[in-house]
Parts: sequence; structure tokens; C-alpha cells
Amino acid sequence: MQALPPQPQTPEPLARLLLQWGVAPVPAAPVAERLGGWLGWADAIGLSQVLAVAPATGANAAARREARDWAGAALERLQSELTAAFDDALLARDAAETAPEGVPLADLLAPFRLHHAQQQRSMAARVATLRERLRPRLAEASGTLARLAQLDALLERAAGAQERQALAGLPALLTRRAETHHATDPRRWRQRFWADLQRLLRAELDLRLQPVQGLIEALHDDSPR
Repeated sequence: MQALPPQPQTPEPLARLLLQWGVAPVPAAPVAERLGGWLGWADAIGLSQVLAVAPATGANAAARREARDWAGAALERLQSELTAAFDDALLARDAAETAPEGVPLADLLAPFRLHHAQQQRSMAARVATLRERLRPRLAEASGTLARLAQLDALLERAAGAQERQALAGLPALLTRRAETHHATDPRRWRQRFWADLQRLLRAELDLRLQPVQGLIEALHDDSPR
């Protein structure tokens, strides 16, 4: 049996992984143009109102330290629990075994597709919850961070549909990867596919966490607020 290639120990950027899998990048419009297409009229009004008001002066150093410590621990716990859930022991065991003969590819693929869908839902819900819980902690730290929290809430609503639409295409990509591996090795394809699934889940989590990590980095910014 041919050995699997070594797997990355850290998440890969999703765009880079997709490029490796033959998905051509789509040229991105300027940020302002994309944002204008995402914002509904209510969000546009809300954004203009937030930007029109100068942030409150003053800062609470103790609240900022507490928020920074809480956020770091919460992020680490979330990453640990989600990545542990990615590597389902039963599916990993099945993937390591020789695929049974005479079973349609779609039937063999079904539990892996279900696992991916479940992990996508879990990531979306838990990352959104962490992001929502982090915003009031920023608001307590300083006026500038309070405005950042307001902007983040607006942007999450505005960009949410586009993110869901983009990530909704990943199951079809996984199916194509399975078909490719199956065509190459009909008996041992699941092991390579399982490795692909793990890489994709880690890359997807990395993408979903970027807004949260940006908020946490703002808590670590030592410039005056």
C-alpha cells in the first residue's frame, strides 16, 4: 500500500488548499465595492451612524486585561474541542480499512459527507457564539474597542450570507476529491479522502475564526485608546 503524504500540522489557508485541489481563484473586487454589495439599506444606515459618532474617550485597563485573558482561553478551548471533533474515531477506522466491493461510491461516501455537514454546522454556531460573547467585553475595555465591536456586529450580518454561500460549495468539492481517489485506488481511496477531509475542516475553521482573531488582536494592541 502506498503511504499517505505527511499531513500539515497547522491549518492551511483555505484559498491555498483549494488552489492545490485545482479550484481557480476568483478575482476579488475592491473591499469597498464588495461591502457595498453586501450591505442592505438598514445595515448601510447603521454603518454610517456608527462611523459618524466619535468613539468615547477613556479606557478600562482591568477590563481589557480580563477580556484578553478570557478571549485567549476561550479561543484555545474552542479550537481544541472542534479539531478533536473533526477526527471521528469510527470514521477514521473505516477510512483505514479496505473499502468493501460492490457497494456504490455514494453509499460509502454518505457517512463522510454527513460528518462534514455536522462539523460545518458546529463550527458556524460555536464561532458565532464566541464572536457574540467577545463583543461586549471589547465594549467594556475602551470606547475605541466598543466602536470596533459595533462594526463587527454590522459586518457579521452583512457578510454572513456571502460566507455561507461560499462554504456551501465545499461538499461538492469533497465529492469530486472522493471520485478522484476512488478512480485511482478503488479499495484504499477512503484513507486519502479522510486526510483531505481533515485538511479541509481545519482550513475552514481557520477561515471562520479570522474575525474573532482580529478582535482578540485588537485587545493586545498597546497603543493608547
